[in-house]
Amino acid sequence: MTEKQLADGGFTAPVQQESYKAAAKAPRLLYQLPCYCFCDRAHGHTSLHSCFEVAHGANCGVCMAEALYAYKMSKKGWSAKMIRDGIIRGDYKQMDLQHPEQVN
Repeated sequence: MTEKQLADGGFTAPVQQESYKAAAKAPRLLYQLPCYCFCDRAHGHTSLHSCFEVAHGANCGVCMAEALYAYKMSKKGWSAKMIRDGIIRGDYKQMDLQHPEQVN
């Protein structure tokens, strides 16, 4: 979703804006990552990227935390495998969704 689509949908919280920016800046990475909100079962999503193609990601703390975690770790030079392993360990749960870091 674009920033305009997010705004038109009322998704204006900083965490929503920053997580969608992260997804837009790292689509190839997010395609390689699982989502642990189990949206694959409920919505047929195939990767973490699927969550951000629609409004689902803006309504799900797990998706937003995973996207922000993936972006942050990729900026530190982590590979997709390393990030995936971190998601599986639950490292994304340490992301501060109340005060998200800016995605540049």
